[in-house]
Amino acid sequence: MDSEVTEDAVLKSQLAQCRHELAVARQAHESCAERESENDRALDQALQISRVLDARLTAEESVTSGPKGWLKRRVMPNAATTQEIADARELRASALFDGAWYLRAYPDVVATGLSPALHYLRLGATEGKDPGPEFSTKRYLAKHPLVARRQANPLLNHLRTHQ
Repeated sequence: MDSEVTEDAVLKSQLAQCRHELAVARQAHESCAERESENDRALDQALQISRVLDARLTAEESVTSGPKGWLKRRVMPNAATTQEIADARELRASALFDGAWYLRAYPDVVATGLSPALHYLRLGATEGKDPGPEFSTKRYLAKHPLVARRQANPLLNHLRTHQ
């Protein structure tokens, strides 16, 4: 009988320990779920901000006429050319280019004041930046060395020759 009491006490002690461990695990899980929810909200805000910023930078780059366009050409000698605007539109029309993704992936682009498409045309491709999650600039240039030698834009080349 004494051994049954001891065994019962040991089992109760182990059960209490398991309940305590379960409570600690639940609390840790709830904390993780709260942080995940906060991260999801922050990501949603970042997505929204990057989309709005992409749209605003794009709208600014394409102003070429009227007083604002004249002032832009006079004050900003590196304003987008007509060809660059057309190329940027072609990039944006592709499912392989994602301006909002580009801004999130390369936050340094925001400081340039260029739209993501114009940045990729002028600088991003030569820096090895990808225009979106579905296209690798470096991989494309490795497979097409002539494009690299001509210093042509890899995504534009892909769009114009493979579609």
